Amino acid sequence: MTTTSALSLAVTTALALLGPAGMGQVHVTTDHGVVSLSVKAQVPYALIASGHAKAPVLNISCQQKGKKFSHAITFSPGGILQEQQYSTFGNSASLVLEVTVGGQKLSTNWVSYGNLDSFAYLGKTEPERLNFLQALLGTSTISIEFTPFLTGQPVASTFDLTGLAAELDNHPECAYQVGRR
Repeated sequence: MTTTSALSLAVTTALALLGPAGMGQVHVTTDHGVVSLSVKAQVPYALIASGHAKAPVLNISCQQKGKKFSHAITFSPGGILQEQQYSTFGNSASLVLEVTVGGQKLSTNWVSYGNLDSFAYLGKTEPERLNFLQALLGTSTISIEFTPFLTGQPVASTFDLTGLAAELDNHPECAYQVGRR
């Protein structure tokens, strides 16, 4: 067997073995006591005007202050959304996104998170955010529907969440259920 064939076989074998492990891959960062866990959409979408591929990201940030835990669930569609999809109030914007969790469509409220490129789930209380988080963790995939600016075409981005619960369990700041730890 030639060196090129052996290398090709090794790469093919590694991809076959590691391919499924890449699904549901959670990217973890920590910064000043805040743990952020991010999952990219399984398939990016392309902007019609430029042809550039955009990969939406679902992010969960956790922080513990004393005995209190806080969670923020954010969605970054990879660009600005169509104007008709959100309404503006002063310096912020809000929108309703259809999220499919476990085969059930939910209308969820989101508010701009710093700019119009990211939106935070608008659970008015920590228990409300935890209920949504537990719904996300109770299924292997979710889909979020939105319409990117300049496309006019709705997109449903699917996120593989299979590794998310296990990764949350690795970080005490991310406790999300009484009695779970």
